[in-house]
Parts: sequence; C-alpha cells; structure tokens
Amino acid sequence: MSFSIKNCRVTVDFLFVALLAVFFLFDRSGMAVLGLSCAALHELGHLAVMAAFGTAPSQIRFTPFGIDVIKSAGIDRSYWRDAAISVAGPGTNLAAALICTLVNERYFHFFILANLVLAGFNLLPVEPLDGGQALYSVLCTRLNSTLSARIVAVTSFAVLTPLAAIGFLFLFRANGNFYLLAVSVYLIFLLLYKNGRYY
Repeated sequence: MSFSIKNCRVTVDFLFVALLAVFFLFDRSGMAVLGLSCAALHELGHLAVMAAFGTAPSQIRFTPFGIDVIKSAGIDRSYWRDAAISVAGPGTNLAAALICTLVNERYFHFFILANLVLAGFNLLPVEPLDGGQALYSVLCTRLNSTLSARIVAVTSFAVLTPLAAIGFLFLFRANGNFYLLAVSVYLIFLLLYKNGRYY
C-alpha cells in the first residue's frame, strides 16, 4: 500500500501489517500497544529534528525490519546534522522516560521501561541502528566515507558476535531464555538487509 503526504511517498509493506496483526493477536498484556507507542515517539523524534533542519523526507517505508526514512535528494549533506537526526529517536525515548519519571513513576513504570529499552537498543553501535548511523556520521567528519563504513561494519560485528554468543549460552543455561539470541539474530538480519544504507 502506498500513498503520498505532500512530497513524501509513504509505503506500507504487507509483511509489516501482518507482523502487527500477529503482535495484537497474541498480546494479552497490552505490551504491543505500549511498544508501538514508544516506537511512534521514536520515529516522531527523527522526523521532528529532520523538519527543524529543513530536511524533509522523500520516502517513508514501513517494513518488517523497521521504518526507513529516506532523505530528499539534492539537500546538502551535513554529517553533524545526520548524527543529530540519528540520535533524535533514542533521545526522544529518553526524554519521554525522564518526563514520566518526574511526573509519577508508579503509573508509567512499563512505559518508562519500554522507552529505556528501545533507546538503549537503538543506540548500539550497529550499522542499521541509530547508534551505528550516528557513529558513521561522526566518523565521516574526520575520515572518508569508505573508511568510516568499514569501521562501522567492524564495530557492528564486534558488538553482535559476543551478544549472539551470550544469547546462545542463555538459551541453554537460563531455562530456555531465547530473547537475547532472538535480538542478536534480528540485528544480524537487519545488518545484512540494510548494509551500507546511511542517511
């Protein structure tokens, strides 16, 4: 399904909708709605900073591997601006968690936790995540883009390899806890799917 909002093309993949349907179908605790709320805040943070910099997206794609926001062509590149856009999503989650903590932590406990987990996950220095995107942008201010991309790729595998190994150990030693391994496998697929795709 595709439609346009002003000059931005929005595409929603069928698998994205199917994945949402599965989440809502099997979620009995309401955590799916909570997670989607945090994810929406995260993406709005990116879009708000893009708008502040006058960097309107040309395309937004909703895929099973996340939401791709593609910058309009012809806009002069600023790596510091790109880094700010990258950290805006996790920053919005952290800000939401902080505000809820100051208001009343007791009523927002799970919302705070979900925002902190999403922010921490996305700040990992792994290429397709916001942390990897920000690292690439910062490196590009000092190094050429090819060398920066290689450093980020090596850093990504340096983070994912022990994470996957620990997840594999947890699978057998923590009563079948497969969450860390599932996250590691997801990140590896995400790394392969979005390899070399920067702002």
